[in-house]
Amino acid sequence: MFKHTLTTMLSALCLTLSAQTFTYPTPQFHEWECTGGTVGATATIVEGVKGDKAVRKYGKQIPNRAGGYLIVATPERIVLVGHDSDGLFYARKSLEAMQTAGEVPCGTIRDWPSMPDRGVIEGFYGNPYSHAERLRLFEFMGRQKMNVFVYGPKDDPYHRTHWRDPYPADDAARISELAACAAANHVQFVWAIHPGLDIRWERADSLAILHKLEAMYSIGVRAFCVFFDDIGGEGTRAEKQADLLNYLHQEFVARHKDVAPLMMCPTQYNKGWTRGDYLTTLGQRMHPSVRIMWTGNTVVDMIDKADMDWINAQIGRKAYIWLNYPVTDYCIDHLLMGETYGNGLDIAPLVSGFCSNPMEYVEASKVSLFSIADYAWNTEAYDQTASWERALSALVPPALHDDFRVFCENNVDLGPTGHGLRRLGESPEWAAGEPADAAAWFARLGQSASRLLAARDQAPEMIDEIAPWLKAQRITADRGLLVIAMRQALQRNDSVAFTSAYQTYATLTEQSRALRSRDFEGSIKTAAPVTATLHVEPWLRAEAKNLEKAYRTAGHQYRLNVFPVQLIPDGTYFIKVDGRYLTDLTPQTPGAPAKFVAERDTINPQRQEWTIEQCPANGRYSLVCNQARRYLNEVGRFGSNPYSELWNTYTISKAPNGKGYLIRNAQNGGTAWWCTNETDGLGFSPDKPAVFEIIPVN
Repeated sequence: MFKHTLTTMLSALCLTLSAQTFTYPTPQFHEWECTGGTVGATATIVEGVKGDKAVRKYGKQIPNRAGGYLIVATPERIVLVGHDSDGLFYARKSLEAMQTAGEVPCGTIRDWPSMPDRGVIEGFYGNPYSHAERLRLFEFMGRQKMNVFVYGPKDDPYHRTHWRDPYPADDAARISELAACAAANHVQFVWAIHPGLDIRWERADSLAILHKLEAMYSIGVRAFCVFFDDIGGEGTRAEKQADLLNYLHQEFVARHKDVAPLMMCPTQYNKGWTRGDYLTTLGQRMHPSVRIMWTGNTVVDMIDKADMDWINAQIGRKAYIWLNYPVTDYCIDHLLMGETYGNGLDIAPLVSGFCSNPMEYVEASKVSLFSIADYAWNTEAYDQTASWERALSALVPPALHDDFRVFCENNVDLGPTGHGLRRLGESPEWAAGEPADAAAWFARLGQSASRLLAARDQAPEMIDEIAPWLKAQRITADRGLLVIAMRQALQRNDSVAFTSAYQTYATLTEQSRALRSRDFEGSIKTAAPVTATLHVEPWLRAEAKNLEKAYRTAGHQYRLNVFPVQLIPDGTYFIKVDGRYLTDLTPQTPGAPAKFVAERDTINPQRQEWTIEQCPANGRYSLVCNQARRYLNEVGRFGSNPYSELWNTYTISKAPNGKGYLIRNAQNGGTAWWCTNETDGLGFSPDKPAVFEIIPVN
C-alpha cells in the first residue's frame, strides 16, 4: 500500500514526459460513473492491491479479473486498487492518462482487460528492431496496457538459422536487459526459438532446445515459444512437434515454477494451409497448457467469431491470435497508418491471447498498435475511428497533429498483394474522383510533408523513420500541381508551359522512384517508399498520359522529343508467331483459349485484329480482340471476369536481336513469358519466350 498526493504524482509524471512533450488521451474504460466535480491538486492518493488493509473496504468493488482495477476519485482523495500488481499498474496508467488529457473528474472507474494476453510479436522478415527501439516499445506497451512481447525476429540468427548456438555474451546481456525492462512495464518477455528449418527428431536436438531455454532462463527470461512456421520437410510433422512441446513442458516448465505456459506457432498456422489431421493431432496430443498461435483464414487476415469457432474445435483449446497486421514485410514499400478494423467485437471469450505482428518501422507501427491495445483491452466497446484519433494525438506533439493526420490518411492501403488484404479510407477526398479543388489539396499535401520534415526535433524517432515517405509525399504533391499546370497550359494552347511542366513532372517521378528507406550496408530489406497509391497515384499517371496524348492530338509540334516514345503506339494490330495469327476462334464461348491460325481470315477479319493500348496508370499494354471486344487474360484465354489493369495488362519489349517483340505477364498475372503450347494455343514459360510479330493493320 502506498500513500502520496496527486501533486507529487503529477510532478513525477511531468519529469517522465517532459522530453517527449506528448499527451496520452483518456482510454475507454469498461465502467465509469462520474459524480461531478474534479479532483483537487493536493488530493491524497491511496494505492493497494486486493487484500491490502488500506483498501480492504473496496474489496467487493474490485473487478474479479486478472489485471482489473478500481479507481475511486473524490475532490480530496483518489483510491487506486488493483486486483493484482498488474491491475494497480494499469490503474496508475489510467490516472496518468486522465491527468495529461485534462483535469481528473470525480467518480468511480471499474476496468479490466477483455483478453488475457495483449501484445506484440516481433516476427517479421526484415531489419529487426534495435535495442533502443525495443526499450521504447516496452514503455509504450505498458502505457497502453499491453502485457506480452514475443521476441522472434526472423533475421536474428540465434533465434532461427543458428538456433542450437548460444548467444554471444553481448547479445545475451542485451536480451537480459530487454526482459528486465519489459517486466518493469508489466510486459511478459517471451523468447521464441525457431528450430524447424533443420531440426532432427532425435534426443540431441531436444536437449539442444532444452539447454537453449535454460540459458535464456539464466539471463532472466521467464516465458518461451517454439516456432514451426514457414518451413517444409521433416520439421512439419505434427506428432513430433507435439512430442517436443510435451518434453519441454515436462523437463523445463514443470521444473521452473516461475515459467509461463509454453506457446507454439504451428506450421499450418492458417485455415488456407490446413491439410489432413495436422491440427487435430496437435490438439489431441499436446499438453493442454500449450497455447497454439493462429493467423486466421489466410496468412494475412482479420479475425471473426466463425474463425475462432472453427480453429478452437480443431485444436481443442482457445487459439492464440497472431495478427499479421500492420506488418508489411510482403509489401515493404507501404506504411500502414490508417484505422485498424475488421476484427470481431465478440471474440474475446474465444481467444487465449491477441498479438500483432507489426512493421519493421516501430514508431510508425504504434498508430495501429495503439488501436490493437484498445481493442484487446475493451473489445466490445472498440471504436476504430475514435481509437485512431487518440493514436494520432498520442504519437506526435499537438503542433504536428494536423500534418501527421494528412500523412496517415495518405498511407493506408497495402496495394495489390498475393494475400489480398486491402484497406479503405486512403486519401478520402479522392474516393469519388478528383476533388473540386485538386490544386489546394496537393498544396496542403506538400506543405504538411515539409512541415513534418522541418519539425524533426519535436518527434525525432517518428520523423526519422517516416522521412522517406514524407519525401515521397512532397514529391507526389509537386507532381500533382504540375499535372494541373499541364492541363491549364493545354487549355491555353501554351506549348512552352506544357512541355516545361511535363519535363519537371518526369524528373520528379524519377526522383520519387529513386527514394529508398534503410538503404544501409548490411540492410536486410530496402523499401522504395510510395504514398497515396490507392486513388492519387493512379490518377497522376493516367492524367499525365492522357494530357500527353491530347497535346499530340491537338497537333502541337513544340518539343515532342521530351515525351517518351511509346514502343507500340495505340492502334490495331495482327499478332503473329512463326507465321501464324493469334485468333479468337470461338467468340461466343466464355473463357475460350486464343489460338494460332496459319491462314488469314478474310470472312471475319476482326477475329485476328487486336486493339493494343498502353494503360496510362501503369505503362503496360492491354490486348483486346476486335471480334467480340474480349481481352486476353493471364492464362491465355478470353477473360469472362471484368477487365482489370492489375491482372490483364502486359509488358511488351523488343526481342534481343531487335526483330520482333517479347510479351510477358505482369503484376497480379505473374511474370511468365508468352509462347505457344502443344495445341497451337497461347502458352507460357518462365524462361523461354516466343518472339512475336506485331504488325499494324493497314
